[in-house]
Formats: sequence, structure tokens, C-alpha cells
Amino acid sequence: MGATASDRAQPRAARHGAGAAPLLAGAVAALAGSLLVAAPVTAQDDFPRRRPGLWEVRGVSAQAAGLPPTKFCVGDSTDTATSHLDRSVGERGACSLGAFRRAGSAWLAESVCREARTNVTSRAIASGDFDTEYRIDTVVTYDPPLAGVRREDKEAIVARHLGPCAPGQKPGDMVIPGMGTLNMVDGTFRAEPQPVPRPKSGSRPGRKAAPPG
Repeated sequence: MGATASDRAQPRAARHGAGAAPLLAGAVAALAGSLLVAAPVTAQDDFPRRRPGLWEVRGVSAQAAGLPPTKFCVGDSTDTATSHLDRSVGERGACSLGAFRRAGSAWLAESVCREARTNVTSRAIASGDFDTEYRIDTVVTYDPPLAGVRREDKEAIVARHLGPCAPGQKPGDMVIPGMGTLNMVDGTFRAEPQPVPRPKSGSRPGRKAAPPG
């Protein structure tokens, strides 16, 4: 079976744990605030949960300079123990992705991928309240160095809550500017609608010019 769109997005997610693309430069959903204090926390359910609604995710590292932000629709069940902050935990292709775990007031996740002969190890730290904003800082190391020279990359994303998801959006939808919408839950992709061409200046729709007399 061929890889789905969500599978192809995973190597990037393995590095920063947030938004599949920045795009493709680097993102899943939160329980309502009233539920966060309803039950005692266990190791199984102790993971970051974002507030439901529409989130804007922007890369702030040097590699993401000038790239537009993506928008991600989070639902009540998007963030789970095995899939949170746009990161699917477990074995994904050549990657082994670890879950975010508590590290003081922040969250820490570690992952290992294999790219050709190089082991790619990432260490991501997520911070914020996940109600109005959050940030993920990632350090990626290469062993041996890529092309014999590249030993380390540093990446970062910031996210802010914009409000309810837009009409027609469903949880897991990631809007990629200039491309379309990728659903990070089921892997489906909807291309961005093509703009309707504007009529030429001076012409009137529905009327043909009179033939010359």
C-alpha cells in the first residue's frame, strides 16, 4: 500500500512535532477546559491538549523566514495519548516518534529517524498554556553529519488560537497557503479552489459586441 499524505508529512513532524509542513516547513485536539480538571492525571493521559478551534501555526526559525503561516482546526478529540501537537506517536516509516511528556512546566519529546546512513535525533520542547498560545523549540542532530558537514539544525514554531474553526472545516484540517487543505487525521487532501477569472475591462457579461455595419 502506498504512503498516505499524512505519512509523507511525518518526517517533518518528527522534527518539530507541530504542523506537517511549514510547509513544507513543519502539525492535533484539545479537550474543553472544563474537562482538563475533571479526572486525576495518569501517565497514560498526561499529554498536552490544545483548546478546540482554529490555530495559526508559524515557523520562526531562520529556515522558515518568509513562509506564510498554516491554520489548523483542532477538535475535542484531536489531541490524544498517541497523537498530539500534530505528532503521531510510535513507528512511522523510518522514524520512531516519542510522545510529549512532562518536564517541569514544559513538555519534552524525543524522536529518532534514519535518513540514508545518518541517524537523525530530535529533541522538542513545547511550552505555553495551549489555550491561547504555545511554542515548540526543536534541536535536530545528525550522526554522522549530513554530507559530512551538517551536524545540527534548530527549528521553532509558535501557535496562537484564532477562534472557532471556519465553516466547512473539520478537526484535523490543516490549511496550507497556496496548496489546499490536508487532513492530518484521515490523510485526505482538498486542493485550493482556483480563482474565478475576472471579466476583461470594458466587457459586459451576457452581451455580445454588435458586428461591424
